[in-house]
Amino acid sequence: MRTSPAFGEQQDLQALSSSGHLKLLYMSHLALGDYIYQGAFLKALTHSYPNIQLDVWIDDCRSKKKSWHAGRSQALLQWLSSEPHINYIYPMANNSSDLEDIVHQAHMEDYDVIVFVATSRTAEFAKTALSICDQGKVFGTIPPNKFGRLINYSIYKKLDGKINLHKTIEYDHISDFYQNIFQQFFAVSVNQSQRALKLNISHTLKDQCTKKIDSWAIKHHLFHPKIIFVNHLSTSPKRDWKLCQLEELILLMDEKFPQTLFILNSPPNKFKSLKYWAVNNPRIKHLAIEVFTAKNDFFELPCLMSLCNLVITVETSIMHLASSLNIKQIALIRQSAKHWRPQNNSLVLQGNQRVDTIEAQEVFNAVVNL
Repeated sequence: MRTSPAFGEQQDLQALSSSGHLKLLYMSHLALGDYIYQGAFLKALTHSYPNIQLDVWIDDCRSKKKSWHAGRSQALLQWLSSEPHINYIYPMANNSSDLEDIVHQAHMEDYDVIVFVATSRTAEFAKTALSICDQGKVFGTIPPNKFGRLINYSIYKKLDGKINLHKTIEYDHISDFYQNIFQQFFAVSVNQSQRALKLNISHTLKDQCTKKIDSWAIKHHLFHPKIIFVNHLSTSPKRDWKLCQLEELILLMDEKFPQTLFILNSPPNKFKSLKYWAVNNPRIKHLAIEVFTAKNDFFELPCLMSLCNLVITVETSIMHLASSLNIKQIALIRQSAKHWRPQNNSLVLQGNQRVDTIEAQEVFNAVVNL
């Protein structure tokens, strides 16, 4: 049975990490883009403390699941399962009953330490972590606003250690945020040049994707085409681009660069509708367009991207994958999300409160001027 720490008492997670064999559960609302950065710090953590057995929780503790959850869960499970420093990954729950089963499974592991890093739904993460852990220690982040901390005071007071997020909100890039968090929790620092994971793609998969692109080029009667990978969708309307904008951009680019193969990326849950639009749109159906989704193998997505001349994407994981692979890209983001901007070989265009305030002509001009 867990007891609350004495008032004002903060347990020393760094001392715990330096002890003998330690079973650690790391919880966060992971997305693919998040893991590009968090993954670099988790890797550094296990290198700094080889005594740690690291398990990872990726469910985002939402009460209502989204249509894209299944696709994200599958992609994250495939990616994280390939990481040698991670022992086990708990999948995203499909429903409340599924979540109860996953919590029970985690509870049976009797973790020494649970750490959750959440910038939203912090109370839900805290409650879930506390329900998993009986005898071990629980550390986590708490919200920056006093009201949020007050209404959930009875939950947060049970934590053995916490980071108040209001002390971490001043940062230039998201990787600086994780540097702050991991430094405070674990005394782990990562050099700026190493704060993003580098994706490893097998030669076999690269050969398969090369053959796929070659077959598309033959289908559309293209010889050594320019290959442009376009992603106009995210998991939120305010980060999406409109279909009419996508159509306008494709027409502008095809006129300027007629020997171009356009690969339109889609999440699995939107693939059929995007495919139907591309095939039946009278203005673009005659162009060299292929609609793609990484339905079975997550690594097919970054592999295909790595074979393209240019990536154009809205504010989503695609821009971080492109950055990790050092692919030339144009990223369309909201001004409020500039701390999530991709790095490396990237040109960033900023909209106001929505990505679709960035016009197709502006993107086209950026392509021409690259």
